[in-house]
Amino acid sequence: MNKISMLLVVIVAASVLSACKSGAPGGGATTDTSAQSSASGSGDLATRGTAETSQKADEPQIDYMRRDIDVNIKDGNDALQKKDYDRAEKIFLVALNQCDLYIGQEARQAAILNNLAAIYEEKEMYLQAVPLLTKAQKLFIRAFGRKSQAVYITLGNLGRVLAKQHRWEEAANVYQTAVGLMEEDAKVVKSESYREMLDKCGEAWEKAGNAFKANKINAKIKALKAPAK
Repeated sequence: MNKISMLLVVIVAASVLSACKSGAPGGGATTDTSAQSSASGSGDLATRGTAETSQKADEPQIDYMRRDIDVNIKDGNDALQKKDYDRAEKIFLVALNQCDLYIGQEARQAAILNNLAAIYEEKEMYLQAVPLLTKAQKLFIRAFGRKSQAVYITLGNLGRVLAKQHRWEEAANVYQTAVGLMEEDAKVVKSESYREMLDKCGEAWEKAGNAFKANKINAKIKALKAPAK
């Protein structure tokens, strides 16, 4: 997964757990076992079939809706990092439904939407990812304020997804917004992530055919490379 997406997983997990601990629903996991009959056959095949049936019967069927939201988010993040995208999507969708049952869940909702978008990006389902990222950045603003790191990282993710669709002008405008937010923090301007955002913004403006704005971004990049006097 893209580095900036993985960074967001860490940032969001910490932010959500610290900022939204109250109001989360609790619950426990339930299990459901089902017996399966194995086909008869030779000794080895029958033994193996019986063992496999027993193993499947022992596997727990988790009722994710009855679990704590943060537990689901953590498990979803774990599945996402392991590239088990189908499982991660399933868990995140349940967690999103859980958030709808409680007020003040903007940070959790934004985290889940961002990670669902990461799944759809990996599956090249870009049209599905765009509205999720658009909504996620707005929710992050409501939860943490417009200067939050999660906001401009989400915008960076949105710009990347738009660029993958060759929607260059849209991508450039999104990157430009992210650059502007980053420039409001003197420490962030010195970071590698700021330089990377400038590079992506400049490239998008060039491919959008806007040489004027591309040159302005390239001038900022050149200034960063200039030795301090």
